[in-house]
Formats: sequence, structure tokens, C-alpha cells
Amino acid sequence: MANMFEKYAADREAEQKKIEKAVSAPAEDISADDEKRTTLSLSLTVSDKKALKMMAAERETTIAAIIHEWVAEHIEEVDE
Repeated sequence: MANMFEKYAADREAEQKKIEKAVSAPAEDISADDEKRTTLSLSLTVSDKKALKMMAAERETTIAAIIHEWVAEHIEEVDE
């Protein structure tokens, strides 16, 4: 009989490898500036958080980088 958690474990391992690859990317691949960073507490729905994690894994980046990208795109709208 197969372990009922094998598929979950395999999926989690694949996701972890994608995350590790994104985190260990060379510095020149990271689009963030050398600007000082701060922490932001953000309340999201479980499904929104999962969607962001999947987007980040697919793009081989971080959730912070996705949010930074969004802010950079929308700050131009405010400045106009």
C-alpha cells in the first residue's frame, strides 16, 4: 500500500526546489535595488497567499519581488 502522503511530499519537494533555485539566484538576476528594506505585515486570504506563492515559484522569484514589481508599475500612475 502506498503512503497517502507521498504525492503531497513529492509536490512539496518540487516546490521547495523551485524556491531554493530562486533564492540562490546570482545577484545580477535580482531586480531589487540596494535600497534599505523593511518588513510589512499583510493580511491575505489563504487562497491569495497560495496564488502568490505559486506565481513566485513559477517565475522563480520571491513574493517580495512580485509585490515590488507591482508597486513600481503602479507608482508611475500616482506620479502622473
